[in-house]
Amino acid sequence: MRGSTAALMAAALLILLLSPALLMLLLSPTAPNTYEQDTRRMFVEWKAKYKKTYKYAGEEECRYALFKNARRYVARANAAGVTSTGLNGLSDLASEEISRGHRVRMGERSYEEETRRMFVGWKAKYVKTYRDVGEEECRYRLFKANRRVVVKLNADAAGETAYGLNQFGDFTNEEVRESCDGRGGEMEGNLSARCQAAVARDVVYGEYERLLRSQVCQCIASELKQTESGVSVDLT
Repeated sequence: MRGSTAALMAAALLILLLSPALLMLLLSPTAPNTYEQDTRRMFVEWKAKYKKTYKYAGEEECRYALFKNARRYVARANAAGVTSTGLNGLSDLASEEISRGHRVRMGERSYEEETRRMFVGWKAKYVKTYRDVGEEECRYRLFKANRRVVVKLNADAAGETAYGLNQFGDFTNEEVRESCDGRGGEMEGNLSARCQAAVARDVVYGEYERLLRSQVCQCIASELKQTESGVSVDLT
Protein backbone atom coordinates (compact mmCIF):
# COMPACT_ATOMS: atom_id res chain seq x y z
CA MET A 1 0.00 0.00 0.00
CA ARG A 2 2.81 2.39 0.95
CA GLY A 3 4.60 1.60 -2.30
CA SER A 4 1.54 2.27 -4.46
CA THR A 5 0.96 5.61 -2.72
CA ALA A 6 4.54 6.64 -3.37
CA ALA A 7 4.17 5.62 -7.01
CA LEU A 8 1.03 7.75 -7.38
CA MET A 9 2.73 10.78 -5.85
CA ALA A 10 5.70 10.34 -8.15
CA ALA A 11 3.40 10.13 -11.18
CA ALA A 12 1.55 13.29 -10.15
CA LEU A 13 4.84 15.15 -9.71
CA LEU A 14 5.97 13.99 -13.14
CA ILE A 15 2.77 15.28 -14.73
CA LEU A 16 3.30 18.71 -13.16
CA LEU A 17 6.91 18.81 -14.28
CA LEU A 18 5.96 17.87 -17.82
CA SER A 19 3.03 20.33 -17.89
CA PRO A 20 4.11 23.86 -16.88
CA ALA A 21 0.74 25.21 -17.96
CA LEU A 22 -1.05 22.94 -15.51
CA LEU A 23 1.34 23.96 -12.76
CA MET A 24 0.70 27.66 -13.45
CA LEU A 25 -3.05 27.03 -13.41
CA LEU A 26 -2.83 25.46 -9.97
CA LEU A 27 -0.61 28.18 -8.54
CA SER A 28 -2.11 31.25 -10.22
CA PRO A 29 -4.80 33.32 -8.48
CA THR A 30 -8.30 33.60 -9.92
CA ALA A 31 -8.35 35.35 -13.28
CA PRO A 32 -9.37 39.01 -12.91
CA ASN A 33 -12.71 40.29 -14.15
CA THR A 34 -11.54 41.80 -17.40
CA TYR A 35 -14.92 43.37 -18.16
CA GLU A 36 -14.87 45.15 -14.81
CA GLN A 37 -11.30 46.33 -15.34
CA ASP A 38 -12.11 47.56 -18.83
CA THR A 39 -15.18 49.43 -17.61
CA ARG A 40 -13.19 51.05 -14.81
CA ARG A 41 -10.61 52.23 -17.34
CA MET A 42 -13.34 53.56 -19.64
CA PHE A 43 -14.91 55.40 -16.71
CA VAL A 44 -11.63 57.18 -15.94
CA GLU A 45 -11.27 58.24 -19.58
CA TRP A 46 -14.93 59.24 -19.79
CA LYS A 47 -14.64 61.41 -16.67
CA ALA A 48 -11.65 63.19 -18.17
CA LYS A 49 -13.40 63.70 -21.50
CA TYR A 50 -16.54 65.22 -19.98
CA LYS A 51 -14.71 66.91 -17.07
CA LYS A 52 -16.71 64.95 -14.49
CA THR A 53 -15.86 65.37 -10.84
CA TYR A 54 -17.63 64.12 -7.73
CA LYS A 55 -17.57 65.56 -4.25
CA TYR A 56 -17.93 62.24 -2.44
CA ALA A 57 -16.30 58.83 -2.94
CA GLY A 58 -19.58 57.01 -2.39
CA GLU A 59 -21.30 59.18 -4.97
CA GLU A 60 -18.57 58.42 -7.50
CA GLU A 61 -18.99 54.69 -6.96
CA CYS A 62 -22.75 54.98 -7.49
CA ARG A 63 -22.15 57.03 -10.62
CA TYR A 64 -19.76 54.36 -11.81
CA ALA A 65 -22.53 51.77 -11.35
CA LEU A 66 -24.78 53.92 -13.56
CA PHE A 67 -21.98 54.27 -16.11
CA LYS A 68 -21.48 50.51 -16.17
CA ASN A 69 -25.20 50.03 -16.63
CA ALA A 70 -25.16 52.51 -19.53
CA ARG A 71 -22.22 50.73 -21.14
CA ARG A 72 -24.06 47.39 -21.06
CA TYR A 73 -27.22 48.97 -22.44
CA VAL A 74 -25.39 50.72 -25.30
CA ALA A 75 -23.50 47.54 -26.21
CA ARG A 76 -26.67 45.46 -26.33
CA ALA A 77 -28.58 48.11 -28.24
CA ASN A 78 -25.81 48.36 -30.81
CA ALA A 79 -25.61 44.57 -31.14
CA ALA A 80 -29.38 44.44 -31.68
CA GLY A 81 -29.18 47.14 -34.33
CA VAL A 82 -31.42 49.46 -32.34
CA THR A 83 -28.83 52.23 -32.33
CA SER A 84 -25.22 52.87 -33.20
CA THR A 85 -24.58 55.56 -30.61
CA GLY A 86 -22.04 55.42 -27.81
CA LEU A 87 -21.68 56.69 -24.27
CA ASN A 88 -22.23 60.43 -23.82
CA GLY A 89 -22.14 63.01 -21.06
CA LEU A 90 -25.36 61.65 -19.53
CA SER A 91 -24.02 58.16 -18.97
CA ASP A 92 -23.71 58.57 -15.19
CA LEU A 93 -27.29 59.73 -14.69
CA ALA A 94 -30.34 57.80 -13.56
CA SER A 95 -33.37 57.85 -15.85
CA GLU A 96 -35.12 60.09 -13.34
CA GLU A 97 -32.44 62.74 -13.75
CA ILE A 98 -32.50 62.55 -17.55
CA SER A 99 -36.29 62.73 -17.88
CA ARG A 100 -36.49 65.61 -15.40
CA GLY A 101 -34.50 67.72 -17.81
CA HIS A 102 -37.02 67.23 -20.60
CA ARG A 103 -40.43 67.41 -19.00
CA VAL A 104 -42.23 67.57 -15.66
CA ARG A 105 -44.66 64.75 -14.89
CA MET A 106 -48.13 65.52 -13.61
CA GLY A 107 -48.25 65.45 -9.81
CA GLU A 108 -44.47 65.28 -9.58
CA ARG A 109 -44.24 67.29 -6.37
CA SER A 110 -46.52 64.99 -4.39
CA TYR A 111 -44.86 61.96 -5.99
CA GLU A 112 -41.45 63.26 -4.88
CA GLU A 113 -42.62 63.86 -1.32
CA GLU A 114 -44.19 60.43 -1.06
CA THR A 115 -41.14 58.72 -2.56
CA ARG A 116 -38.82 60.49 -0.10
CA ARG A 117 -40.96 59.24 2.78
CA MET A 118 -41.02 55.72 1.34
CA PHE A 119 -37.24 55.77 0.89
CA VAL A 120 -36.76 56.45 4.60
CA GLY A 121 -38.96 53.49 5.54
CA TRP A 122 -37.35 51.24 2.93
CA LYS A 123 -33.84 52.05 4.19
CA ALA A 124 -34.85 51.15 7.72
CA LYS A 125 -36.52 47.91 6.63
CA TYR A 126 -33.49 46.65 4.70
CA VAL A 127 -30.89 48.27 6.99
CA LYS A 128 -29.48 50.34 4.13
CA THR A 129 -26.59 52.66 4.91
CA TYR A 130 -24.48 54.76 2.55
CA ARG A 131 -20.95 56.06 2.82
CA ASP A 132 -21.88 59.69 2.20
CA VAL A 133 -24.75 62.00 1.27
CA GLY A 134 -23.70 61.92 -2.38
CA GLU A 135 -24.11 58.16 -2.62
CA GLU A 136 -27.43 58.29 -0.78
CA GLU A 137 -28.86 60.88 -3.17
CA CYS A 138 -27.65 58.90 -6.17
CA ARG A 139 -29.24 55.72 -4.81
CA TYR A 140 -32.44 57.60 -4.07
CA ARG A 141 -32.68 58.54 -7.76
CA LEU A 142 -32.43 54.86 -8.65
CA PHE A 143 -35.02 54.00 -6.01
CA LYS A 144 -37.38 56.59 -7.45
CA ALA A 145 -36.96 55.24 -10.98
CA ASN A 146 -37.54 51.65 -9.84
CA ARG A 147 -40.60 52.74 -7.91
CA ARG A 148 -42.16 53.93 -11.17
CA VAL A 149 -41.91 50.37 -12.48
CA VAL A 150 -43.63 49.05 -9.35
CA VAL A 151 -46.36 51.69 -9.60
CA LYS A 152 -47.08 50.47 -13.15
CA LEU A 153 -47.05 46.89 -11.88
CA ASN A 154 -49.68 47.70 -9.27
CA ALA A 155 -51.79 49.57 -11.80
CA ASP A 156 -51.66 46.54 -14.07
CA ALA A 157 -52.66 44.27 -11.17
CA ALA A 158 -55.92 46.25 -10.96
CA GLY A 159 -56.30 45.89 -7.19
CA GLU A 160 -55.78 42.11 -7.13
CA THR A 161 -52.62 42.47 -5.06
CA ALA A 162 -49.90 44.95 -4.21
CA TYR A 163 -46.17 45.01 -4.83
CA GLY A 164 -43.30 46.93 -3.28
CA LEU A 165 -39.59 47.36 -3.82
CA ASN A 166 -37.36 44.78 -2.18
CA GLN A 167 -33.69 44.95 -1.20
CA PHE A 168 -32.72 45.64 -4.83
CA GLY A 169 -34.78 48.83 -4.93
CA ASP A 170 -31.77 51.15 -5.23
CA PHE A 171 -29.89 49.05 -7.82
CA THR A 172 -29.22 49.71 -11.48
CA ASN A 173 -30.50 47.17 -14.02
CA GLU A 174 -26.97 45.83 -14.36
CA GLU A 175 -26.57 45.40 -10.59
CA VAL A 176 -29.93 43.66 -10.41
CA ARG A 177 -28.93 41.34 -13.25
CA GLU A 178 -25.68 40.44 -11.51
CA SER A 179 -27.49 39.81 -8.21
CA CYS A 180 -30.52 37.96 -9.56
CA ASP A 181 -29.15 35.76 -12.34
CA GLY A 182 -29.64 32.12 -11.52
CA ARG A 183 -32.24 32.60 -8.80
CA GLY A 184 -34.53 30.20 -10.63
CA GLY A 185 -38.21 30.18 -9.75
CA GLU A 186 -37.86 32.18 -6.56
CA MET A 187 -39.38 35.28 -8.13
CA GLU A 188 -41.17 33.86 -11.15
CA GLY A 189 -44.87 33.42 -11.82
CA ASN A 190 -47.50 36.16 -11.66
CA LEU A 191 -45.04 38.76 -10.42
CA SER A 192 -42.82 38.42 -13.45
CA ALA A 193 -45.74 38.28 -15.88
CA ARG A 194 -47.51 41.31 -14.45
CA CYS A 195 -44.32 43.29 -14.12
CA GLN A 196 -43.36 42.62 -17.71
CA ALA A 197 -46.88 43.53 -18.85
CA ALA A 198 -46.67 46.82 -16.95
CA VAL A 199 -43.31 47.68 -18.47
CA ALA A 200 -44.52 46.74 -21.96
CA ARG A 201 -47.24 49.41 -21.70
CA ASP A 202 -44.73 52.15 -20.91
CA VAL A 203 -44.51 54.45 -23.95
CA VAL A 204 -41.80 56.62 -22.39
CA TYR A 205 -39.06 54.11 -23.09
CA GLY A 206 -38.03 52.68 -26.43
CA GLU A 207 -38.62 49.08 -27.41
CA TYR A 208 -35.17 47.91 -26.41
CA GLU A 209 -35.31 49.68 -23.04
CA ARG A 210 -38.64 48.00 -22.29
CA LEU A 211 -37.08 44.63 -23.12
CA LEU A 212 -34.12 45.31 -20.85
CA ARG A 213 -36.35 46.36 -17.96
CA SER A 214 -38.57 43.32 -18.36
CA GLN A 215 -35.56 41.05 -17.92
CA VAL A 216 -34.89 42.39 -14.42
CA CYS A 217 -38.50 43.17 -13.53
CA GLN A 218 -39.07 40.06 -11.46
CA CYS A 219 -36.11 40.90 -9.22
CA ILE A 220 -36.79 44.48 -8.17
CA ALA A 221 -40.26 43.93 -6.74
CA SER A 222 -41.75 41.65 -4.09
CA GLU A 223 -45.36 40.80 -3.39
CA LEU A 224 -46.71 42.40 -0.23
CA LYS A 225 -48.95 40.44 2.08
CA GLN A 226 -51.67 43.05 2.22
CA THR A 227 -53.78 44.35 -0.67
CA GLU A 228 -53.75 48.11 -1.01
CA SER A 229 -55.99 50.41 -3.01
CA GLY A 230 -54.68 52.63 -5.76
CA VAL A 231 -51.19 52.51 -7.23
CA SER A 232 -49.25 53.92 -4.28
CA VAL A 233 -47.25 51.36 -2.31
CA ASP A 234 -46.64 51.84 1.42
CA LEU A 235 -43.27 50.33 2.28
CA THR A 236 -43.19 51.40 5.93
